Amino acid sequence: MKRVFSLIFTTFLALSAAAQVSVIPKPNKVEAEEGRFKFDNNTTLFSNEKSSSNLEYLKALLVPATGFSFNTTKEGPADNYIVLDLSEQYGIDPGKENGLPKEGYILDISAKGITIKAADGAGIFYGIQSLLQLMPAVVYSGRSSGHEDWSVAALRIEDSPRFGYRGMMLDVSRTFFDAATVKKYIDWMAYHKINKFHWHLTDDNGWRVEIKKYPLLTSKGAWRGPGEVLSAAFGSGKTRYGGFYTQEQIKDIVAYAAKRHIEIIPEIDLPGHSKAVTASYPNVACDGNDTGLSVQGVGQNVWCVGKEANFHMLENIIKEMVKLFPSKNFHIGGDEVNYTSWDNCPHCQALMKKEGMKEHDELLNYFVRRMEAILEKQGKDMSGWDEILEGGKLSPNSRVYAWRSVAKGIESVTKGQPTIMMPGEYCYFDMKQSKEERGHNWAGIVTLEKSYSLDPIGTAKLSSEQANLIVGVQGALWTELLGWPVRFIDYQTYPRLAAIAEVGWTKPELKEWGEFYNRVVSSHFERMFHMGIAFRVPPPVVKFEQGAVKAELPYPWAVVRYTSDESNPTVHSPVYRGEIITDKAHKFRFATFYRDELVSQVVKPENAEYKYLKPVTTIITSMAENPKFPVKNLVDYKFETYFRSEKKIVAGDYLTYLFDEPVKAKRVTIETGIPNISFYGITEGYAEYSYDGTNYIRGDDFVRGTVVIYPQKAVKAIRLVASDTNDGHILSLQDLRIEE
Repeated sequence: MKRVFSLIFTTFLALSAAAQVSVIPKPNKVEAEEGRFKFDNNTTLFSNEKSSSNLEYLKALLVPATGFSFNTTKEGPADNYIVLDLSEQYGIDPGKENGLPKEGYILDISAKGITIKAADGAGIFYGIQSLLQLMPAVVYSGRSSGHEDWSVAALRIEDSPRFGYRGMMLDVSRTFFDAATVKKYIDWMAYHKINKFHWHLTDDNGWRVEIKKYPLLTSKGAWRGPGEVLSAAFGSGKTRYGGFYTQEQIKDIVAYAAKRHIEIIPEIDLPGHSKAVTASYPNVACDGNDTGLSVQGVGQNVWCVGKEANFHMLENIIKEMVKLFPSKNFHIGGDEVNYTSWDNCPHCQALMKKEGMKEHDELLNYFVRRMEAILEKQGKDMSGWDEILEGGKLSPNSRVYAWRSVAKGIESVTKGQPTIMMPGEYCYFDMKQSKEERGHNWAGIVTLEKSYSLDPIGTAKLSSEQANLIVGVQGALWTELLGWPVRFIDYQTYPRLAAIAEVGWTKPELKEWGEFYNRVVSSHFERMFHMGIAFRVPPPVVKFEQGAVKAELPYPWAVVRYTSDESNPTVHSPVYRGEIITDKAHKFRFATFYRDELVSQVVKPENAEYKYLKPVTTIITSMAENPKFPVKNLVDYKFETYFRSEKKIVAGDYLTYLFDEPVKAKRVTIETGIPNISFYGITEGYAEYSYDGTNYIRGDDFVRGTVVIYPQKAVKAIRLVASDTNDGHILSLQDLRIEE
């Protein structure tokens, strides 16, 4: 009987430990022990590592949070200790049955002390991350209240990652982030055991790395706006916008990341996406009269493949950059090339003829193979987007980043290429997180659950050799939409990167969405708050049913506030306690609040009747329409459809909504740009309105593409007027929202 009780108690401890260990990414093996370890002012630190960086990192977090001194000792203490024990003998050895893989660790907590064992420094570091997550969340911020329980339950974690590559890509061309922000971003990645930072340093909209041999790349190519070689874009407007990192700043950031066991993989996007280069050094571009535009609507943004001087320039750029980035891998882009530049260029056509090429994607392969050779001379392996698979073979060491689909990743490994899985439908954090939120949608709505559902190897019928070529997984944040609101970079990245971190680390058989979501909302929200991350708080689901507004909380303890006058909820708004009987459901707004500092997307009740007027309207405009997005979309009163002009607008362009009969409205909202994306809207312009259809009253200027009009009597016409060119290559307009 005693033995049965012991077995039951041991099983209970194991289940209890699993429930308590709310670590992200989820450890692969957890065993509960008896007791707790309590930190105090006599707790000492010891490390046998040659480098002191892990020890210093841990101490820098513990001391300000706890107030304890955490003195270091030169010999292993007998009790009340944290020991970092690095030894090659813990690693995998052909003569041993068990061993820790690369980056693996054992975290052993007893009442006497804490030991982290690993065969490499990264393993020690990841053991530290798991330990930190077992402590009160204020360990990340140092903002302790004095009432924290500085103790941790006794347990043993034995853990190692599924993939050696767990990455995150940040685009700093479209929106520039200063060095301090990049370092903070790296800190957040490290907390989640992300070990690769793919730094997208150049694109059409800005060159962000100092190249001393070609100073115009930053003196000209890092800036956009009036008087600059690059036009304003993504809402940057009439002010000079941009920036770049000096070589000294880059060295500092690379060293900062290395101390956090993060490898920085640089990317300069070639041969397309290069307007910042061709605008600064026009001879780089193709000759000819090509007027074609890239997918993003940019012309003359491709390196000419037929000019041999371009490869000398690229070799010089690479020589400078490899001194800054010790990574074995160097990413050259290779995506979305506007082939019409090459098709109309005499140099490129002459090269095709000389090399016996028949298709223009063979020119891309030629360019890619030249870049492979340039990088190989510098001891580097090339990486590129999945388009580099096209037009011919690659070096077996060239790494493919599969962004267009999982199928592209499968194609890559079947061709023998090492591959990073980062399909947009799971991994692109510039995508919307719900239908109503800002973000792109070409890859669909990428929810937290969708990101978590990715299996990089999946159900594809791959040989073990092919499966081993899938070397990792990566999230990505393109930044067209990150100029505003403040800290949108945080919101779009987290907690979705936590999901990708677990995809990359944890064995798939241990993953379960509901359990992961519970760990996120019950523990990780508080950690991220103290990490300083303005993460996305999930909104409630609100419906109007049988005369009552009912809100479903995103998690049981969520604080949801509401208003009943169409204004956005604030910290002073009432807390939702239960269904609300009303005949004015359309006036209610709801949001989830976290610690009264972070607020979710504001939502309206579903099924409520939103009383927008739908007057018969005639459109009069100076703008040529795109037949796929015609003017008639502006009078169908379907807010998901929109008008798109055929080309960029100029000062004086206008569009008039002329009503058949004057319309009495309390408010008219004019939104420009693609719905919920705030993209391709009016950058500089204003609205005006008329009560008689002839005489117009000037309204407000557009702010972020939006104007609201409050007519004093029935209005006959509303006109939108551009006072300058917009910063997109086309303009999009939406239906008027006319409220009675």
